Amino acid sequence: MLERILVPLDGSEIAEAILAQVIRLLRIQDASVTLFRAVPIPAQSGLEGAPFGFADLKSEAEKYISALESDLLKEGVKVQGIVRVCGEVSGILEAARQHSSTLIAMATHGRTGLSRFVFGSVTEGVLRACDIPVLVVRSFQEVAASAIRTPAREVPIRRILMPVDDTKDSLAVLPHVRALARAVGASVMVLGVVEPVGRKSQGGSDPLVRIAVNELTRNDIAVDPLVRLGDPASEILDACRTHDADLVAMTTHGRRGLSRLVMGSVTEKVLRASTVPVLVVHGKRAGRLEDEKRREERSDSPAQRPARH
Repeated sequence: MLERILVPLDGSEIAEAILAQVIRLLRIQDASVTLFRAVPIPAQSGLEGAPFGFADLKSEAEKYISALESDLLKEGVKVQGIVRVCGEVSGILEAARQHSSTLIAMATHGRTGLSRFVFGSVTEGVLRACDIPVLVVRSFQEVAASAIRTPAREVPIRRILMPVDDTKDSLAVLPHVRALARAVGASVMVLGVVEPVGRKSQGGSDPLVRIAVNELTRNDIAVDPLVRLGDPASEILDACRTHDADLVAMTTHGRRGLSRLVMGSVTEKVLRASTVPVLVVHGKRAGRLEDEKRREERSDSPAQRPARH
């Protein structure tokens, strides 16, 4: 998951807040980051009053990405910058495909949380369509246009909260949690939420909690199992606060994806209210990608290659 990280930016310091969260990941051996900036083609009617022509907008974007790239190179980060004329969501998804990205890391504005989901924000668009893990960070910092930019500071990830429900899809995030915990030396809290009697789910997550705990323990990762009774989103957020989690890593179910955001899915509620980064993985999509990867590995093995005569 950490090999090739794509970081979409829009030129704001709020968007750059993601760099403070992933800079430690970027120093991991063989990890690299791609800084991406989309320059949407403005409507012709809006060009007349624009302070710059379109070519100037693209040039400014290139200078911005180049400056960030230089700063990260000085920090010892393997980095490349890309500026493309395209739609924001489609550009991010295409860049992730072309560069075989293993993680997309992006920030959203803290002043509105993710309330713009229902209005079609860039973050929502990426989360809806992306096949790879997405790390979402809320920036709570309000930045004036004239303010002096401050360098990104490292934020340690010491404790990861991994919620699981009563479906096997919820374990799709497990390989990514394992990789991240091993890379940064973090401990993991595996949380199973038992919904009250009368609801559809009544504690089926307990076996999955044990599966996750056993897998992490086998990889020498410190892990604590937690079981709570109540509303899943509320218990996830409360456990995050009371146990000082630095990151929430969770699966959203592929059968519903994030199309249920407007109807109040657990993932949406956590994304809206979490004060720490949230790593989101699509359950069904993650499973399909793993199956494809295994098929490719088998086809590349000597036993599967046709004999030459």
